[in-house]
Order: sequence, then C-alpha cells, then structure tokens
Amino acid sequence: MWPAVVMMSGVKHARITKGLVVFGRGDKVYSENRKPSIKRRSTMEESRSYEVNFFKPSTPFLKENLRAITIGLVIWFVATYGFQFLLKIVETPTPEAVYTAYQQIEPKLADGSATAEEKVAAANTYLALLGKSGALLKNDALKTAFTSTVYDLLPGDGKDTLMAAATKAATDSKVDVGFINSALGITENPAMMAVVPYALIAVTPDKLAMTDPALKPVMDKFFIHNQSFLTDTIVFGFPFHYLYTALILLTLFVLICLVYCFVIDGLMKKYEMEKSFE
Repeated sequence: MWPAVVMMSGVKHARITKGLVVFGRGDKVYSENRKPSIKRRSTMEESRSYEVNFFKPSTPFLKENLRAITIGLVIWFVATYGFQFLLKIVETPTPEAVYTAYQQIEPKLADGSATAEEKVAAANTYLALLGKSGALLKNDALKTAFTSTVYDLLPGDGKDTLMAAATKAATDSKVDVGFINSALGITENPAMMAVVPYALIAVTPDKLAMTDPALKPVMDKFFIHNQSFLTDTIVFGFPFHYLYTALILLTLFVLICLVYCFVIDGLMKKYEMEKSFE
C-alpha cells in the first residue's frame, strides 16, 4: 500500500519512523509501510537431521542389537514352523482300530453273513462316527445304516419297538432306548448312550440297508488320522505334539525374551550407554 503524499523524482534523504520508511526532499514527503526484514534460520537448519532405520543400523550398538533380535526370531521361527514341517514329513495316515475292524466286517454286512457280534461292532462303529460331529447327525445314510444294523440285530418284537422308537425320536430325544443300549453293550458308556436317540431314523423295512457306499468317504475322513512318533508319544498324559505346541513353545518364547534382556543389558554396558539417576 502506498500512503504517499507526493510522488518525487529524486530522493535526498530517508529515515525509518515507527515502521514507516520516509523519503523526502524539502517539504515533499514520500512514505511507505515497511518493516525491517530480519532473516532467521529455520529450526530444521539449526538442528541436525537424524534418521534411524532398524534394518540399516549405523552404529556398533544398533548392529549388535539387530543381530541379537535376528537370532531370536530365527530360533522362534524354526521352533514353531520347523516342527510343523517335521510333523508333515514323518506323518503316516493311520486308521483307528475300530475302523480297521469295520473294514473287515463291511463285506459280510453287505452279503448278510455277519454274525451277531460283528453286527454289534458295526453298529457301535456307526454310533461312534455319529458322535464325532454334530453335522453327521444329519447324515441320513449313516443313520439308516445304524438303524438297519440294530434292526437286524434285535429279535422279532424288538424290531417293532425299534421302529416305534425311531419314529418318536424324530420329535422327542428323550425316547426310551434302553433296549438298544443293552443290545449294543454300551450301558456303561454314557457318551455313546447319549447319541443313540439322535442316531435313529424312521425307515420302512424295504429301505433298510446296513451298508452304503456313500459312507466310505465320511468314515475315511473321521477315522483315518495322520500319526507318527511325535503324535503317539505320551508325555505327562499328553501327546507330545500337543505338549510341544501348548507348553514348550510358550516356555521357549519366554526364555528368548529373557536372554535378549540380558544381551541388551550387556550391550548397553559395553557401549557405556547406562546412566545412573541415583
């Protein structure tokens, strides 16, 4: 802004008065609002710029610290994921004993030559399978195989009782199935007895079938497990791979952290980074 009074062609003298630069010659005055320019150095210019990169340590202390951290991480990675790879390498698909026995009985069930004991074993195998997953309780083929096997096992009057119980079980899980428990010899097994009402299905005699090809994939999935010496070894009542994953790895992690604390403490003393505030 120019609060000038008169424009001059020449300037003989100038002075600064309260922030105004005044130029004049004689009684003619020219003024301009102008403040003295004071050049300051910025804070960034006055201070040094520091850059710290964990992956590119620039001091001996940071380099040794990074080395200690890297060693700890490598140990933890190998202990955690290396064990999983080892499990995968040494594992062998192993069927449960009950499934191995069933595989020998299944052809006899198909041709009707199975004995009463073999039918009991087959029915208990179906029942054990039904108890492995709630989703299997909706598998009609499996429930039909169980109901059919029990039906074939029972005497004449027991067959009618079974069909009545199967019909009632569809709406009432508290149906009396004590006669089935006795026939299968599971009266001392509460877990198995609890599954029986849910394992029954109402089916007409012409639809009875003690076996079904559709059952094999399901039985393979639930009765065959990957096993090895790592899973079969029992330590403190637990399979070793359970104990290792739940307890040993946790203990190892704590030890790694503890060792790192001692290492970093030693490094701070080595490079005289400790200060006493007492």
